Amino acid sequence: MNGPLLSKEPGSLRLGHAAASQLRWVLADVHPLIETIRVGRDLSPLAAIGLGQMLAAAAMLTRLTAKRPLRMLLEASGTGPLGRVRAEADTLGHLRGMVEQRLASEGSTNKGIPQLGTGILRVVRQSDKQSYESKVELVGGGVARNVANFLDTSEQIRSAVLLGVQARRRGVVAGGGLIVQALPDADPTILATLEAKLDELPGASQLLEEGGPQGLLEAALGELEPEELHVAPLILSCDCDRERFGSHIRSLAETEPDLLADKETRVQCSFCGAEYAFAATELTATVN
Repeated sequence: MNGPLLSKEPGSLRLGHAAASQLRWVLADVHPLIETIRVGRDLSPLAAIGLGQMLAAAAMLTRLTAKRPLRMLLEASGTGPLGRVRAEADTLGHLRGMVEQRLASEGSTNKGIPQLGTGILRVVRQSDKQSYESKVELVGGGVARNVANFLDTSEQIRSAVLLGVQARRRGVVAGGGLIVQALPDADPTILATLEAKLDELPGASQLLEEGGPQGLLEAALGELEPEELHVAPLILSCDCDRERFGSHIRSLAETEPDLLADKETRVQCSFCGAEYAFAATELTATVN
């Protein structure tokens, strides 16, 4: 995703160990990114929450999946109020995302968390040579529960997944997440301590609003002495371009010539909202 940068302020991705290197963790802050998308795409609060959680999850999964990708695609297609939600991330920290029902109302939620409903979670990991695709059924609940289920069933890695986006009337005020995983031969008592601690925590959205990403990390792992090993920026970026849209319209017009009935055809990128206009003469040049 080497297109133009869309947000003035970057987010961040931090990685580290805890409990004397028996646990590894990754922490994402996507607050400025999801607020940029909310304003630019006119998202409802519910849509902003769901998409923000997916963006945070995709960013973190690029660092945690067994087959290390150059690019990660995370897509939930369910019966919940958001419809299809998609997030893409790469190892350079570029993110983009879209939500099908961008004006979704407060239906089908649990404590403000949009439920994904029944359907499929698709995870695609693209390397420089090939792609790996995994599909798991949605298990009910929101993004965090389904990402944890994916890591458990597809990657066979037991993981704690905390995701939160706090949307107020004035906009998104916090957003991000934390994933914690046990490393091989981790002491079972460490895992029991962590599970008990996480069960006592308030929601991730509240922790992020009150203390930011560091507050979420301290609440979850403070007693286990988290150590930061790496930090990198997260940047909102889109690689859509006019030529690609034009080629797609020409291809469709070969079987659906009515698409070119108007003097001008306008299309909009579902990710960044960029609009492209094509005169009929531009599109009919290669259509017989």
